[in-house]
Amino acid sequence: MRRPASAPGLALAAVLAAGCAVAPPAPPAPVAATTPAAALPELIALSHFFASREATWGYRVSPDGTRLGWIASHGGRHTVHVRTLGADDARPIDTRSPRTIYWFTWARDSRHVLYLQDQNGDENHHVYLASIERPNDPPVDLTPAPGTRAWLDRVISSDPDHLVIAWNKRDRAVFDLYRVNLTTREHALIAENPGDVTDWLTDWAGRVRARIRHVGPAERHLEVLRDGGWAVLQRLDLEEFNLQMLGLTPDDRGLWLLSSRGRDRLSLVRVDVASGSESLVYDDPELDLEWVGMSERTREPLAVVTYPGRQAIRFFDAALEADLAVFRRHSPTGLRLLSFDDGERLVTVEVFTEKGYENHLVDRRTGETHLLGRSQMVPFANALGTTEPITLSARDGVRLHGYMTRPSGFGAPGPMVLVVHGGHWARDYWSYAPVVQFLANRGYAVLQVNYRGSTGYGRAFRELAVGEYAGKMHDDLIDAVRWAAAGGVADPARVAIYGGSYGGYAALVGMTFTPDVFACGVDVVGISNLVSFYETVPPYWKSSVMPLFHKYVGDPRRPEDRRRMEAKSPLFKADQVRRPLLIIHGARDIRVNVRESEQMITALNQAGKDVRSVVFPDEGHRREYGNWRNALRHYSEVESFLAGCLGGRRSGS
Repeated sequence: MRRPASAPGLALAAVLAAGCAVAPPAPPAPVAATTPAAALPELIALSHFFASREATWGYRVSPDGTRLGWIASHGGRHTVHVRTLGADDARPIDTRSPRTIYWFTWARDSRHVLYLQDQNGDENHHVYLASIERPNDPPVDLTPAPGTRAWLDRVISSDPDHLVIAWNKRDRAVFDLYRVNLTTREHALIAENPGDVTDWLTDWAGRVRARIRHVGPAERHLEVLRDGGWAVLQRLDLEEFNLQMLGLTPDDRGLWLLSSRGRDRLSLVRVDVASGSESLVYDDPELDLEWVGMSERTREPLAVVTYPGRQAIRFFDAALEADLAVFRRHSPTGLRLLSFDDGERLVTVEVFTEKGYENHLVDRRTGETHLLGRSQMVPFANALGTTEPITLSARDGVRLHGYMTRPSGFGAPGPMVLVVHGGHWARDYWSYAPVVQFLANRGYAVLQVNYRGSTGYGRAFRELAVGEYAGKMHDDLIDAVRWAAAGGVADPARVAIYGGSYGGYAALVGMTFTPDVFACGVDVVGISNLVSFYETVPPYWKSSVMPLFHKYVGDPRRPEDRRRMEAKSPLFKADQVRRPLLIIHGARDIRVNVRESEQMITALNQAGKDVRSVVFPDEGHRREYGNWRNALRHYSEVESFLAGCLGGRRSGS
């Protein structure tokens, strides 16, 4: 792959001149060169990052407190493993499928596990039931209708023989609720979707209690079931889409919500079921709440989490906070609550940094802690990069937050990869991120920016992205690159852009709208034409995703919107590409159809541009691949491509 021949000084001038003719944002304090590239840490094999036989995660204790389940390697993929607490009888669950499982939970009887799995990357996940006591029995597909998608809505605490699932069996565009008998496998429809319900709430007994309806172009209703009918409890505007129904209060008179109704930030509130009156329980003065942990035993909130940079956690349960105080350390760490037994006497937790994680079992009766498993990256901690929160100002004064990861021994200024998160309604977090650490280990600084429109920073910050695809959202990325170059971190002649989904679109925008800024780009499952993307979205996005898409990007059914959307589409600027591009897509992608990449590849080839492409026939729109073979191929392609244009390292394994 060819490498830009520009001298560093000329390349820096090109970076500062790209886009609008405005002054760059204030740089960070200058960073002195540290050690030569020869002092970079050991090269870690790709398999440790993306196909590890040692990786374990997701430890969950059974409801009766007698068993433990987790995800680990088996037969060239990851699947559920189980063992009896206090015994050495660990064994895998044979799912009879070659595809990896990433999530599971226990059935209430503690004798079965439930997991989600698709068969070819198309995200048509089914709900499966596997027996712990009869390991030779094949798992049972509880949702055996081809072409449908389902997920687990409720494991009923008071009824181990039944559970509630959401399923689009009746109509592919909407999800109804069904009560499933785990013995007979019979399904009973308990809530039929009238066509506009985007979310349901069942109580701990599996009874339908509330729902959210999208009733107009910019209005949603929170409704409760009262006196045999549905009553409107709150009216929400379109931007309050992130409301989450957490559960019923202990007296059944209120709803716990994570809500931004009438406020800028996502906050914890209690809403009276009879009157609709709302009381604020907890909010953060600057940030959205990212997560609320609820107690199934008390029906009260346990803790909330924010990410001002690294994780901040605020406990409501003082006893739980004291029980987990043993994991507070001098160096920065984060904490995730994974599971409790029925009595909340046993709890599994994950303690993490940017370099890996540990999983522990805590016996709250005795105060004992037991190490269950460590990240496969722990032995390589000294070879991994350090991730620091950063803040910078965009050219129009908007404050941006993000993260910079640099490998040990990084010689600054050096090569850098700008990794753009997907969504766009999402954000980057301080945590262990395999892609980030893989890139850092290959010798690159890695820059992540929560550009305007990202979640986590309130409604006003999100709405700065309205109409700004390929506009100010992209300016934020360019300003972050300038910031890193002006601060002496990045060599401006050796900066790549990498992203998936919206991040893939951003990579294509970077290579077409600002072709002199990036030495090369990697687009993974990205959008090339905003209009054709609209034409192939899943049917169940009609009420949930597409109203937001219309607000932020446009509705191609309106001629003026269509023209604007085409003007912001990289496909029509393929002739502007000047540097190498790598395009990767899954043929089974149902969110961003593979034709988005196919048409971009065709346009680039017709324009005589340097493009390499990889299409996986049995994968879809995911960061985690369904099998290790595809994962290793993906990242082998990425490391070879980046080594060719940035001069970094490659392992070939």
